[in-house]
Amino acid sequence: MKRRIIKQGHNTLTITLPSEWVKRFNLQPGDEIDLIERENGLFLGAQKNNESRKTSFDIDDLDIPTIWKYIMAVYREGYDEVLIKFSPNLKLENPYKFFAQHKLDIRYNKESEKTQVLEFFHSVMNRFIGFEIVDHGKDFVLIKELSEPTPKEFDNALRRIFLLTNQMAEETCEALKKNKPEMLSHIHDVDINLDKFHDYCIRILNKINYKEPRKESLLFTTLYLMELMGDEFKNISHHLIHDFKNAEFKNIQGIAESIKEQILDFYSLFYTFDKEKIRKISEIDQERYFNVIKVYKKTEKKEEKEIFHHLRIIARYINALLELRIELEF
Repeated sequence: MKRRIIKQGHNTLTITLPSEWVKRFNLQPGDEIDLIERENGLFLGAQKNNESRKTSFDIDDLDIPTIWKYIMAVYREGYDEVLIKFSPNLKLENPYKFFAQHKLDIRYNKESEKTQVLEFFHSVMNRFIGFEIVDHGKDFVLIKELSEPTPKEFDNALRRIFLLTNQMAEETCEALKKNKPEMLSHIHDVDINLDKFHDYCIRILNKINYKEPRKESLLFTTLYLMELMGDEFKNISHHLIHDFKNAEFKNIQGIAESIKEQILDFYSLFYTFDKEKIRKISEIDQERYFNVIKVYKKTEKKEEKEIFHHLRIIARYINALLELRIELEF
């Protein structure tokens, strides 16, 4: 958009701010905004003022996975206060049962039990950083944000996502190498933590203006791919523990190791951009690409083929993440 420069006094030049931008950040006369000088341009930035965003919805006739989707939606969008309404006699099943594709432990295996709505939401709130139940009645639960997120918390949460992904990659390789699937019995909990920090990062990006707004979409996509990558490691652990007991995976250990190495290198690259690191990640990808048919032919058993499939999906995510990281540099 264009703005006309207005002269005020002898040496002062001013421009007007776009009304939509003013409304978005609830700016008032006297408020301060950040002015960033970059090469041939000036960029305006502002944190949203303390205008509380409120919403409400009714969960009657919604199944548990859909209730999760509603809560995740309002959380990610940055709402500060959420009123959830329901029928007084409503009872709900364990929310985490629907997060698991398999029976991990008693928390995720209460198939026949139904709980009071308040107990249900107390359990759900553990999944959302900063959200707490502040009031409740026979037909409602009121949830509020008790701590305002900051850009520093975004950086911390993003780094935590990387560390959790590194952990999943390392432990998956170790389980395949030692043929000990029980080593991955906790991966579902790791993935829940990864999802929690993923949603928190999305929430912060939606609530606070990022220091370089044009790069927000790249960060959103990076976060999404990291979350999907965690899901693939969770799926691998599910297969190893519950579907492919006593199977051997010696033919795909090399691919798993190469993916682990790329993930660890990408973590380093993300925070310290370096062409040599890019070259290394790319070389691993090329070597794997030209050997993939040979490896696939060796995977005679369906168990190895299935894990091979998930590893290839992760490899594609890594390649996409590398493209995004290079783009973030410019």
